[in-house]
Amino acid sequence: MKYVKMLGLLALAATALFAFAASASATTVTKSGAIYTGKLAAVTEGHAILHDTSGLGLTIECNSTVEGEIIKHGAGVTASGPITSLTWFNCTNTWTVTTLLKGALEIHNIAGTSNGTLTSTGTEVTTFQHSTTLHCIYKTNATDIGGFTSTPAGGKSTLDISATIPRTGGSSGFFCGTAAAWTGSYELEATAGNLPTTLHIDS
Repeated sequence: MKYVKMLGLLALAATALFAFAASASATTVTKSGAIYTGKLAAVTEGHAILHDTSGLGLTIECNSTVEGEIIKHGAGVTASGPITSLTWFNCTNTWTVTTLLKGALEIHNIAGTSNGTLTSTGTEVTTFQHSTTLHCIYKTNATDIGGFTSTPAGGKSTLDISATIPRTGGSSGFFCGTAAAWTGSYELEATAGNLPTTLHIDS
């Protein structure tokens, strides 16, 4: 009988532990206090910048837009969804940047705040410099790419990018380096369809 009671207590403790773990990992995206599932779009404030790590000092600055969709979040679920568009334009120094694979994003709540961290998987971009024909390819793989600020001073939520993206192909030799450092800030925009410009990342 004592062993049966002990097993019962262990089962109860395990159930409570799993319930706590599920609630602790919950991430919910809200708009004006209501749960938000749907599309979003963001545009760079100034330039998004790619720096190579070869030591050659190669720098690519572009305007950029990103669109995506939040398709799942809630109790025991990481907020996530596909990137549906990632564009680059007005790039400097005769560079062209093209998105080969759009990939997906995850957002994790930062405890005690309505902000989050961003993780990118499967996003692949290729860079090409027309004057030198230098060609580099970079791809994310569960890569920490920065944070999501829900209520910055300007009133619009931002994706604050600070990431190191591994190089996966392109020109031979060391010219592309082993990775690119990606920095920039993307501000949520309503664009067509009255999309949200402010979202909160809650636990």
